Amino acid sequence: MTYLAVFEGKGGRSVDRSVLARALRSDWPGAEVLVSSDDGPGHEVRDVTWLYEEAGDRLEGCSHVDGTCLYLEGPLHLAVRFAVWYRRLVPSAEELILCDDSYGFDVTVREASPESVERAVRATW
Repeated sequence: MTYLAVFEGKGGRSVDRSVLARALRSDWPGAEVLVSSDDGPGHEVRDVTWLYEEAGDRLEGCSHVDGTCLYLEGPLHLAVRFAVWYRRLVPSAEELILCDDSYGFDVTVREASPESVERAVRATW
């Protein structure tokens, strides 16, 4: 399933791709991280892409080029962990929303445990 962790970026706020790539490499050392080139395929939409595997589960992620959204393809528990982790990179004045790609649910991600965010998501289904 595809999930999004998104914020509006009021006033031009975003997460810079170099900050995201550095944080991914530091905090998720098992992830394969790729920063797109300015002329590579998909550069108009995708900025940083990564693949993370854990205990047989796989999450593919990418950031939107505007720095205000992550696309997370994989199991809910890994998408939630990445969204909670991403919260600390998002400017504090911004509200971070986790939703599915059909907007069937949306949950505000605060400085919380992944378990509490996952419970909130499941309560909306």
